[in-house]
Amino acid sequence: MSLLAKQKRFTVSVDQADYEALVALGQSVSPPLNLQYLVRLSVRNLLEQHAAQQLSFPLERRP
Repeated sequence: MSLLAKQKRFTVSVDQADYEALVALGQSVSPPLNLQYLVRLSVRNLLEQHAAQQLSFPLERRP
């Protein structure tokens, strides 16, 4: 079974400013990184920090 078959897909909406910042971040490295990779990396880092009880910010919703 391929790695792709084990992945789960979902949709997320972000503010325009956050989207533009992600695009700029991806384009700032060589070779450029796509948004999908940056989001997967971010999610993985968040979950690893949470598992290690080392989150640098509280998990609460913004108004």
